[in-house]
Amino acid sequence: MYNFSKSLATLAGLLVVSMFLITLAVSENSAVQSQAKTQVEGVWKVAEVQVPSKTPAEKPTTITTPQPGLLILTKGYYSFLAVRDERPAFAPAKDPANLTDAEKIARYEQWRPFMANSGTYEVKGSMLMLHPMVAKNVEVMTSGTPLTWELKVEAPNSLWLIPPSDRATEPRLKVTRLE
Repeated sequence: MYNFSKSLATLAGLLVVSMFLITLAVSENSAVQSQAKTQVEGVWKVAEVQVPSKTPAEKPTTITTPQPGLLILTKGYYSFLAVRDERPAFAPAKDPANLTDAEKIARYEQWRPFMANSGTYEVKGSMLMLHPMVAKNVEVMTSGTPLTWELKVEAPNSLWLIPPSDRATEPRLKVTRLE
């Protein structure tokens, strides 16, 4: 015979245990979320680019509306994607399975200005060191040399990434926090 009161007691016990586990999970999640982020952790977009001049007499070129770029820094990991130059459009292929040389070149020219790499990072003093684990450019991924940038805090939600002197011909990037 079915014992309704015993089943009700079992159900009530399961409900209490479930509520306890949910409360525990929520409090652990809150503790993790409340851990302080470092100053560089977050999602950043490229907001300005300063291209160094070719001669000391010239001023650098400042681009205030650069091509899209996104830098994501989490606890020890990063992902950096950017378009470094205008990306030319191209017509759809007449036969996608058999591209002509001109169609291949057009696709290469659109892909060429795209930069992407992800991996681990560390901050030592004012230097940001990126250790790529995967990258569009195989040399970046396999060189074993970290990509380094000097970090210059402009405001709480604005940083400059300045290449070191051995890469002084590379642009400086101003990034602003999205999150």
